[in-house]
Amino acid sequence: MSLHKFDSKKEIKKLDFKKNKSKYIRVGTICISFLVVIISIIYFTYSKFTLTDTFKTAESTVDTFVPGDYILDFYVDGERTLNVPTNKYDGVVTCNNGAVGVWNSSTSSVTVSNVTTKTKCNVNLTVNHEPAEPELYSGLIPITYDNNNNILIADTNSEWYNYSEHEWANAILINQSNTTTKNKYINSDGSFKSGTTVSMSDILQMYVWIPRYKYKLFNVDGASIDAQMIEVEFESKDIAKSTGSTNGEWLTHPAFTFGTTELNGIWVGKFETSGSTGDVTIIPNVSSLRNQTVGNMFNASRAIESTAKYGLSSNEIDTHMMKNMEWGAVTYLTNSKYGRYNDGGSCISSGCEVWINPNSNYTTGCAGESVSAAEATSCNQWNSLKGVNASTTGNIYGIYDMSGGAYEYVMGNYKKTVSNSEIDFNSIESKYYDLYTGTSISYGKLGDATKETQGWNSDSAYFVFSIIPWFARGGYRSDGADAGVFYFRDYLGVANSSYSFRVVLSSE
Repeated sequence: MSLHKFDSKKEIKKLDFKKNKSKYIRVGTICISFLVVIISIIYFTYSKFTLTDTFKTAESTVDTFVPGDYILDFYVDGERTLNVPTNKYDGVVTCNNGAVGVWNSSTSSVTVSNVTTKTKCNVNLTVNHEPAEPELYSGLIPITYDNNNNILIADTNSEWYNYSEHEWANAILINQSNTTTKNKYINSDGSFKSGTTVSMSDILQMYVWIPRYKYKLFNVDGASIDAQMIEVEFESKDIAKSTGSTNGEWLTHPAFTFGTTELNGIWVGKFETSGSTGDVTIIPNVSSLRNQTVGNMFNASRAIESTAKYGLSSNEIDTHMMKNMEWGAVTYLTNSKYGRYNDGGSCISSGCEVWINPNSNYTTGCAGESVSAAEATSCNQWNSLKGVNASTTGNIYGIYDMSGGAYEYVMGNYKKTVSNSEIDFNSIESKYYDLYTGTSISYGKLGDATKETQGWNSDSAYFVFSIIPWFARGGYRSDGADAGVFYFRDYLGVANSSYSFRVVLSSE
């Protein structure tokens, strides 16, 4: 029998371990936990640049690396997004490990170079608040003005509008069926003869571009408040719409949704409509077209897109009578820092209000001697020193006749009430009119310049109802202080010698 040597030290250690087993387990657990924490801190320090749900979409200039070696995270106005942005943003790319990233706003893409190891890039994007570029549909010719307010064909490769300087984009239609006229302003390849002076006698219609924008809600409940500057930010139709509903929130102006089509902007007639229902003109220094039913006005507006001489294409453009909401879109831009206000909130030199057209002959583009001048036979013409005060911008680039002149019917109606307007709601799409279901100002819509701005600048405010179901805007030549861009009233939709209308062009 072999003898087992008793090792007292070893046995004492065993007894000590059994006695302190729970203590050792606790210490071990603490050590392991501490190690995990250390590793986690190290990992988190790196993972600030390697978050999950990232986008491996950049292209490296180092051939030996595969897409998994570089990761992109996108942030829009400081908030991380899980979708790769495809809209027009300004952007700055910051990468670690010496890599260099560049954001291309026109293609919404990122290029990463100098990748030598696993790399993480943050793409920090901010919304581009420049106005959407004017859409020059077939037939539209861009124009600008020289220092003497002469009309020139614009060079679209250089600056021909500047909303921050209250210079809204303008365009014209000429008789493109007349070869002599067309050749004056358009080259054989279809390009414009920039810098060419345009004769007013060659112009059939004039338009002003209202770019898509959102505005900060300021009076959703229709309280009685003083006139104020409206906060406006331009945006692209490719950017998600703002859908605010309470004061302080942002709302994409509803005028830029035409049926189911999102618009980058609309072209608005620069003056009240003139000519005849079969030959519509939009030019200054002529008597406006009046004494027509709403039905006739609507049909005349729609016919423009299919009239050959204008050179328009009904496949890309929609011509229609101005809606109540579209009037509101012009009005809000007028009351912003891009219209009658300056950036700091002060008024432009001729005041915050558009001057009245008080001309007794309904001559388009006229201004009086003051903002609320009495009716007169005289006329400060649209391109004169005083005449420009009657535009939405206080200069020649704006829209005229929105205060005074003739009342302007708009496509805004109470419960599809035809009255004597000679319009058939069953034959026209709902995108061509704004429908109202109540008879008080509280039923006004956000953006249409009714309840939100009621009584501003002392402009009259009378809402539609069953007997008098059609909106008219702007006031009348002799309304004085009661006239203005915030003026609205109810009327029958019948032909009346004091009522005119305005045309709008938009995408189909």
